[in-house]
Amino acid sequence: MTPHATLERFFPAMFASDRETLGTLLAKDVIWHVPPFSAERFPDLESREDVVDFLCGAGDAYYEPGSFSLEVEVQAVEEDRAVVLGLMRATTAKGSPYSNRYAFGFRFRDGAICEVWELLDSVHFESQMGSP
Repeated sequence: MTPHATLERFFPAMFASDRETLGTLLAKDVIWHVPPFSAERFPDLESREDVVDFLCGAGDAYYEPGSFSLEVEVQAVEEDRAVVLGLMRATTAKGSPYSNRYAFGFRFRDGAICEVWELLDSVHFESQMGSP
């Protein structure tokens, strides 16, 4: 699978908490770099199992499951690297609308995601979310 094809399947699987599909898209030794402001609560993840668990459950304290969407504004794929910039929308666990700009950097090995950097506006996040 090409990196582009992997990305096309990744976000829908992430938003659907589709563990099976995520498992096929992530390398066994994948590393997920969480946004720096959340590192105390969620340290960087360093295995497929930990990343899938994180993607399929860590947000439940903040977001209503199944409420996510991503409006991709920029997607660039070059060889084994990709960047996706977009507007993420969801409903918070408290029932309020949430939106924030996200940046994801990806590295691929043999078509599978082997490293991810997730960045977002932490001040904007906290202003909409507060502490769960």
